[in-house]
Amino acid sequence: MRIVSVNVGQPREVVDVAGNRVVTSIYKSPVSGAVRVGALNLEGDRQSDPVKHGGPLRAVYMYPSEHYAFWRTELPGTDLPWGAFGENLTIEGLVEDEVRIGDRLRVGSSELVVTRPRKPCYKLGIRLGRRDMASRFRASGRSGFYLSVAREGELRAGDSIARIERGSGPTIREVLADAYAMQTRITLPRPEADEFDPAAARYVARMEAVRDAGRALETQRDRVAALLSSLSTEKAAFRYAPGKWTVTEIAGHLADAERIFAYRLLRIGRGDQTPLPGFDENTYVPAGAFDRRALADVLEEWVATRNATIALVRGMPSEAWTRRGRASDRAVSARALVYIIIGHVEHHLVMLADRYGVGEANGHTKPAT
Repeated sequence: MRIVSVNVGQPREVVDVAGNRVVTSIYKSPVSGAVRVGALNLEGDRQSDPVKHGGPLRAVYMYPSEHYAFWRTELPGTDLPWGAFGENLTIEGLVEDEVRIGDRLRVGSSELVVTRPRKPCYKLGIRLGRRDMASRFRASGRSGFYLSVAREGELRAGDSIARIERGSGPTIREVLADAYAMQTRITLPRPEADEFDPAAARYVARMEAVRDAGRALETQRDRVAALLSSLSTEKAAFRYAPGKWTVTEIAGHLADAERIFAYRLLRIGRGDQTPLPGFDENTYVPAGAFDRRALADVLEEWVATRNATIALVRGMPSEAWTRRGRASDRAVSARALVYIIIGHVEHHLVMLADRYGVGEANGHTKPAT
């Protein structure tokens, strides 16, 4: 087991295919010679967003060189130098099946501890020029893994990697398998009319019966991300009439509303009977000042919110779905909230197509679930 390449990078501003400016550190370049390993990163390397991409549990990212042959087949014509997937250490002889959470590795004079697999964000797609790259990367099972720094030191390309302590946790492959196991099909029959506020009927009506809740949420997430990430700055700021929301404000509203709907799902799914308050979207949107931010940034926030919703839904016990509570002074069931979450986004997708010229107008076409 050895280091094939040591790769570092600094934050840089890039322009995506839609013309949005994005700050990212995913562009790594190989370096020669000894590199210092600090508590939070390698010398010469810095994360753009330490909250989402750094910290002590994700100080170093390893990626097996063995996976590059697979990706060169999957991505013909794409330049894939070492570090192309944003890894700090391109390695040889250690893959996901063989690595356990808690494994302690001596690398050069440093000691690193395996913490978790990598779950990529949309910036991997920017790096490789493919909007579907994050989902393809996740589906491949070739995640690589993050490590914390147990002992600072130095390392360089060619250094051997020695496992000095076997972790007690699952393998990286098993962690990924557990995540996929949570993706088992969750079928939710259509809620009855007394399970939701009549004002939400237009959202529920947009949905066919949900045969796989987790998959429906994922598919919609990917559709929205692909649609909005392709927009120009000018289009993101478009209003179809004075006083109406911009596309960026709609994305912000989707994030706000989903947080609230998902919080209701959490409380009601756990059997909490505390009445939950409503909210005024026309107050939240201007207060959110979304138009001061790039659409890509607001979209990333919504995607993170959706990912949290997916985790909540997939972890919900089966008996929770028929539980009822009250929100906005109306009865609502847990399963109805899933329909509302998905249907609310579909409602705005239709609005975007019909009034903003974003996407294809599909009237009342119901999404596959």
